[in-house]
Amino acid sequence: MTASFDPRGIYARTAAGAEEVLKRSHELSPPARRLLLLINGRRALGELPARVRVGEMPKLLEQLLAAGLITATGSVERISTEGPDHRDPQLEDFKRRLTGCVERELGPAGRVLQARLQDCVNMAVMRSVTREVVELVRARKDAQAAERVAQVAQAAHREWAARGTDARDGPV
Repeated sequence: MTASFDPRGIYARTAAGAEEVLKRSHELSPPARRLLLLINGRRALGELPARVRVGEMPKLLEQLLAAGLITATGSVERISTEGPDHRDPQLEDFKRRLTGCVERELGPAGRVLQARLQDCVNMAVMRSVTREVVELVRARKDAQAAERVAQVAQAAHREWAARGTDARDGPV
């Protein structure tokens, strides 16, 4: 049985879902992983960024529910199309700073990795994905290229730490 897609539905990650974001122990498809990363328990499905095809949503929801990675927490009466900007300024700054750095190192092959960085939904995910991207740059090119990417992230982290943000929230 496939979950029905109600764009007003709100889902949250379970403890297993939060662990999956960090450890990748389930073999999720890329669309299922993207959806898991986007689910935060506060936004309705219809308010999530368009990272998953609407036609795939019911199947992906069912997959995540069956694996115990998400749970339904409620719904909203109507979907907000406009509202306050809830973006994390630190996350957006990291994304801006990292824009282009992977592609500069790997050329067009770096576009997918660059997109993964831009798709991060919070600093915990950014930290994990940044580490993974640095290691992939190391494997695909060399240690110096990986170090250059890491230095961009570390510089952004140091600047935010100097502003008084929690240093543990940095990406690397």
